[in-house]
Amino acid sequence: MIRYTSNIEKRLMVMTIGLSMASCVDPFEVEEVAYNSAIVIEATITDENKNQEILVSRTFALDTTGIYGEHGAEVRVTDTNGIVYNFLESEDGSYVSDVSFAAQAGVGYTLSVITNDGNSYLSDQVITPQPTEIDRLYAERDFKDGDANEGVFVYVDSYDPTGTNKYFRYTYEETYKIIAPFWSPADAYVVTPFPDPSFETKTRLKEERVCYKTLVSKNIIQETTIGFNENKVTKFPVRFIKREDYMLTNRYSILVSQYAQSITAYTYYKTLETLSGSTSLFSQIQTGFLEGNIKSENNTIENVIGFFEISSVSKRRIYFNYTDYYPDERLPDYPYDCQELKIPVLSGIPPNRSPLQDAIESGLYKFYNDNKLSNGNFDMGAPYVMVIAPCSDCTEFGSNVKPDFWVE
Repeated sequence: MIRYTSNIEKRLMVMTIGLSMASCVDPFEVEEVAYNSAIVIEATITDENKNQEILVSRTFALDTTGIYGEHGAEVRVTDTNGIVYNFLESEDGSYVSDVSFAAQAGVGYTLSVITNDGNSYLSDQVITPQPTEIDRLYAERDFKDGDANEGVFVYVDSYDPTGTNKYFRYTYEETYKIIAPFWSPADAYVVTPFPDPSFETKTRLKEERVCYKTLVSKNIIQETTIGFNENKVTKFPVRFIKREDYMLTNRYSILVSQYAQSITAYTYYKTLETLSGSTSLFSQIQTGFLEGNIKSENNTIENVIGFFEISSVSKRRIYFNYTDYYPDERLPDYPYDCQELKIPVLSGIPPNRSPLQDAIESGLYKFYNDNKLSNGNFDMGAPYVMVIAPCSDCTEFGSNVKPDFWVE
């Protein structure tokens, strides 16, 4: 089974260099590497009290089938106080701590992974940084790339008066409200099939008008205060949404996480971002790896891909509506072309199929309204006004379960 591949793993899979981490952002050298497979370990432990997660996979050459979860590994994290946290495999390649815990500021942590074939991997010891809070998360209407794109920026302000933390990584989770524009409380169904088809409508039994869709950030977003007059992150753009994007139409929320990083972690992710970009000099090289802070204890020349990071995290959420920034203006279009369709009951001479039956049974179309003639009678040849399913059923691309955090 192929496990879901995280965005970091996707970037790691195409990495084409070896990088030796130093105490600052140093130049690096390109190293072409030919390999059949490499272990991939993605681990970020935070100061949130939760069941922490570590991903362990194995990647093969790009002309094969990609990344697979590593089964049956022994995964543990040990702190400088001698406390051991064991991680159990919860699904394909995902290992979750058997107890909830939070990384403690100033305490060192080491990751150990022993794979099912007996190979052992050990990380460098990583110290938990002191926390730095997000002071303000806010949105503003503005232009991007000159006047090329108009939309809404989401900005972060934060300040560390101690000057301890100077490197930060950001992720976000955005949720938006979907309202199906051609929803009907009724739905059509087939009573008797072709060659003598008949149809009725019945009340829908599940919520299909209002849904919510959640997306997570895909890019590596980082900032440093090195070179600033003060140790402040001011008006740093975490997200930009074009004004015509449907996700702004009804209501939008974004949860931003700020991770305080070590310089080594910052350097690693900065290099990963640079080299996995489409304009990268290395984008055409097909083999190699990005070296992190995890090494093989059995084979010093084995390629180990990934990074073990300990971070303090601060989170903030905001909500806003399109009308907060574009009052009295036309709302963005629904992401589907919603046209009213009058699908005939029978077609062919003589009739050889029922297009309406096909439309209903395929699930591709939904009932919107009765099709009545000008005299008020039903059009028996095409009794219903139908629309494509996403225009009437929001669960086609969202969830009808309202998130616990959602506030109107």
